[in-house]
Amino acid sequence: MFSVELTKKLIGIESTDPGAFEGLLAEELVRIARAQLPDHAHIEWKEVMPGRPIVRFVLPGTDESLSDFAFICHMDTVPFGGGWHRDPIGAGEENGKIYGRGACDMKSGLAASLSAFLRYAQAGKTKRTVSWIGTCDEEDIMRGSETAADLGWVNAETWLMDCEPTDGKIETAHKGRYWFRFTVLGRAAHASEPQTGADAIAGMAYAIAAIREEIAKLPKDDFLGETTVTFGRISGGTQPYQVPAECTVTIDVRAVPGIGIETIRQILELGTERAAARIPGISSRVEITGQRESVPHHPDNPLLRLARESVLEETGELPQVTAFPGYTDTAVIAVRTGNKNTLSYGPGSLDMAHKPDEYVEIADIERCERVYLNLLQKL
Repeated sequence: MFSVELTKKLIGIESTDPGAFEGLLAEELVRIARAQLPDHAHIEWKEVMPGRPIVRFVLPGTDESLSDFAFICHMDTVPFGGGWHRDPIGAGEENGKIYGRGACDMKSGLAASLSAFLRYAQAGKTKRTVSWIGTCDEEDIMRGSETAADLGWVNAETWLMDCEPTDGKIETAHKGRYWFRFTVLGRAAHASEPQTGADAIAGMAYAIAAIREEIAKLPKDDFLGETTVTFGRISGGTQPYQVPAECTVTIDVRAVPGIGIETIRQILELGTERAAARIPGISSRVEITGQRESVPHHPDNPLLRLARESVLEETGELPQVTAFPGYTDTAVIAVRTGNKNTLSYGPGSLDMAHKPDEYVEIADIERCERVYLNLLQKL
């Protein structure tokens, strides 16, 4: 299939973020699309940041009463990192697998969906407007998908599929992602007389314990499960003989629908109160460093029904429908526009994403291209 060779070609074009970024990859995608799209199609290019575009290939429909359909794929990858035993842009093939940075996240999904889109485009005009969108910055703060929504490339009515690796599942919902910088402030003193100070590190320890306990009490969601918290990085103090006056931790909260950022902020403040009862004299400062709202499961999503049918017809098995563990371009658009018709389905396993010797199974690429083409034909 063309999608397998295209996967190799795209892996060979570095698009790390930070690093080489997406410019060269976008240029190659436009070159491929321009050579294969029919005359009635059109190509759009928008610079989000210098050298960092988003692109759209559009097949205009003949019936404006029908909702548009779009594939959306991010063109950037995380940096190579260490620990590789293979060339990260070598696209080496072995035992039915293709290796390289972005192999599963998500150049194979990009290739499979674009291949299906171009094959579909060559079959003639369509009633429903169909497009393929390549975004930038997904591996950072997702300015590419935000821009696509702001430009009107997608809206609340668009049937939208991203092609992230999903292990053969269809994934439809996302926990909210809230990031904080949480600082406990104490009072410095000589370690020989700790009672004259207020130990910020000890206060942080009590605060973390209280925050974990309170988050564990939050209501669960039937589809997405429980809200979780991770304390990613901690720093504080200066010398072993000085009572520390400050301690800071970064916090990642993955929240189910119904749990907003203010609820989490209140829990952090409660953690401070509990800690201050044990370490008198401490206080805290809460800074929000990232905010992405949750996306609930919509079982009546019409795209979900058609996608399940396409997977069944091409694989012989009904796919499992689950929540996406991370946060995707479709989640950004769902929140930004109120769209309830989004889902994720793509080749590879999220377990391999961002790791050294990242790979994708060739059979996965071929399966997804067949499913994508089947879905397009149903539209």
